[in-house]
Amino acid sequence: MKQLIRWSIVAALSTTVVGASVHQASNLSQTKSGASLAVASATSIASGQTFDRLINLPETERLAKLTTQANAPENSLERNRARYLLADIYLKKRDPKSALAILTPEFATEYPVLADQILLKRAQTQAQIKSPESDIDARLTWNQILQKYPTTPAAAEALFALDRSDELLQKFPSHPRSLGVIRAGLRQNPNRADLMTLMAVYFNDQKDIVPVIDRLVAGSSNSLKPEQWWSIADAYWDNREFGKASLAYLRASQNDRTAYRLGRSLQKSKRSTEAYIAFSRVAQQYPSSPQAPRALIRMVETSANSNDALKIVDRIVASYPDTAAEALLKKYKVLQAKKINKAASDTANLLLSRYGSSDAAVGLAWQLARQRAQAGDLKGALTLAQKVMNSDASGETAAEIAYWGGKWSQRLGNSGQAKQTFELILTKYPDTYYAWRSAQQLGWQVGDFNSVRSLNFPVKLPVDRSALPAGSAVIQELYILGQDRDVSDRWQFETRGDQTLTVKEIFTDGVIRVAVNDNIRGIGQIESLSWLDVTPAEQADIAMLRRQPIYWQTLYPFPYWQTVLNWSAQTRLNPILVMALIRQESRFEAQILSRSGAVGLMQVMPDTGDWIAKQKGVKQFSLSKPEHNVEFGTWYLDYTHRRYNNNSMLAVASYNAGPGRVGEWVAKGLGDPDEFVERIPYDETRGYVKHVLGNYWNYLRIYSPQIGQQLSQLAPQNVVGSNK
Repeated sequence: MKQLIRWSIVAALSTTVVGASVHQASNLSQTKSGASLAVASATSIASGQTFDRLINLPETERLAKLTTQANAPENSLERNRARYLLADIYLKKRDPKSALAILTPEFATEYPVLADQILLKRAQTQAQIKSPESDIDARLTWNQILQKYPTTPAAAEALFALDRSDELLQKFPSHPRSLGVIRAGLRQNPNRADLMTLMAVYFNDQKDIVPVIDRLVAGSSNSLKPEQWWSIADAYWDNREFGKASLAYLRASQNDRTAYRLGRSLQKSKRSTEAYIAFSRVAQQYPSSPQAPRALIRMVETSANSNDALKIVDRIVASYPDTAAEALLKKYKVLQAKKINKAASDTANLLLSRYGSSDAAVGLAWQLARQRAQAGDLKGALTLAQKVMNSDASGETAAEIAYWGGKWSQRLGNSGQAKQTFELILTKYPDTYYAWRSAQQLGWQVGDFNSVRSLNFPVKLPVDRSALPAGSAVIQELYILGQDRDVSDRWQFETRGDQTLTVKEIFTDGVIRVAVNDNIRGIGQIESLSWLDVTPAEQADIAMLRRQPIYWQTLYPFPYWQTVLNWSAQTRLNPILVMALIRQESRFEAQILSRSGAVGLMQVMPDTGDWIAKQKGVKQFSLSKPEHNVEFGTWYLDYTHRRYNNNSMLAVASYNAGPGRVGEWVAKGLGDPDEFVERIPYDETRGYVKHVLGNYWNYLRIYSPQIGQQLSQLAPQNVVGSNK
């Protein structure tokens, strides 16, 4: 059964992504959000493991091998795949005659899984020839598609090619071709309710959706159906229009998800009393839903009466054990605020003893451990850290307290215990910033704050693609063939307008989006799996997905790698560090603009670009071009490194907050660099430093054979895919 969950780009970006524009000597600090190339892996479906290695070969070598496979005497899946890819290459090289020689009706019969796709390519090839005869042939093929495959995406392409737009919208409203028709119609008449409704339902993730649905709501609100209001509400939500979202959710289809979103929209609109009532309805009407305990937590946050809040906490603890720890932490904070110290202490002890592996308990343990360490009680702080390490706790905070436990052991003179702690972190928390710090403490050649910039690790990119966990057989086959744009079009056709995606579908959506450079949404989809409220069965699905190489390789892709290699070499920067910073800044989006106008990739501000151009003696440049943007961004990252004696922690902090502010912090004393990071007064910059250097570590962990080998000696289960 599908769960009522669909990823929200706003929620994901507001909690997991912190970027920053490049600054001049000014201290302006800018928060941005940012997210290509789906790097798949593991075991390929059918017999494609050898075949899909061809995707990454140079074109000449690839063409030769495909030609050999395509001419195999016996019909086989490998032969059909090679023929299809050859035809696609010929089509892209504008050699339609060679493509048509392959794309025959007989070929469609021999390769049934892609039969409609083959005829689609045949019609496109015939149209490419541009002669009266070929135009007639193309129309015949388009009509053949409509007769033989009337419900497939190829039929939508046929209707579009035959200028049957009304029929296209009626039969295939979710197909990407329909978006173009809708936009063309709205340019002629911006207030056509039918077209605005279609856009709201099927294309509500478009950047210009808000003014469209504003006009729709203003002119046609009484004629809209509840399921249409649901799409409208989600579009407002994703664009942080929470007041408008709350009104739309009131009229949307009633279920646990829309009811919860209503309360959350009201809460974000600072309407706490109304939000409290809405959350109460969720808990009463949908007590078995994953949204119910989350709604009760929100009731604690929006309650005007602390005694009522405490009663709600007790209700959560009694009825929802998976959320009890989070509730107890809120109870502890309420009691502390009321200065009921004995009850607060008892609550803290209960949280730590009964729910010690929960995020809430780990967060409290870290808070208490820091207090003890600051008071000079390193043994007491270490005791709390060891309790976390001995539990099943996971996540960044668990890794953080463990790392400091290792450092406290060092200060107490127990180097053996410290070594065991750092090794444990690499085993239990391998994807965290603190795993990198631990590897450095163990003497691994991964770079420290002062040496990261000068390193240059060989990386091994994966060559095999694995089956996607969701999607039709056609999508699976096209994905193995590397036909990512066609995969994306088919996937959108299959899923647009569906508000209820499963975990596997959310993951698949993320992989496909990253494959076509929709990086912010794609990486955000994968990241959202770490915080979604889902059923136990879906939690098991998420755990399974996290064990797959494709999960990590999609989170940490390698777009623009040759460009990064080029400019990193010219600025003597570690290219993996540059990739890590770009991932944080823009999620590899070349055209994204921040609210302040920072442009793409490394998010360079226009005035900073002008300043860099003067320093470099460049008279003409465009930050919207990836080549120029990366050139300027790496120049500036080199500049911040040179300003701080090649200390990458300070250089990265300067990239975010500006060199002036970082200079003020350094003037107060650098000391232990780990402690300096924790003392950074800006939450954004502190998190930015950890994110960028954590990204750096994850790229090493996933793609460096050297680091993979070292990790395998500690914990083979933590080695990703191709680096085993």
